[in-house]
Amino acid sequence: MMNFSEKRDFQRMAMNCTMLFRLAGNSESLQGELVNLSARGILFVVKDAIAPGTEVEIELVPVNNITPPMLASTIVARCEKKDDNEFNIAAEIVQIL
Repeated sequence: MMNFSEKRDFQRMAMNCTMLFRLAGNSESLQGELVNLSARGILFVVKDAIAPGTEVEIELVPVNNITPPMLASTIVARCEKKDDNEFNIAAEIVQIL
């Protein structure tokens, strides 16, 4: 049996919720589905591809007001086609706003 050791610095928290995001230089808010989140990264699903290196501002608004909203600046690290209508976007969190 092989031993597996997690190589990430921070554990990812699985989440399935709606999120908002804006591409750099664009004021239009778009919607995506959050897949998971860590201290330094985020994975979300969108309908259109976003090129690696693109700056994206994300907004996570919890369903209850116990937890405050999170606003962060990110940079897309990778964009992978999930199926005909969706893309997985992995982004590095650069700054919490």
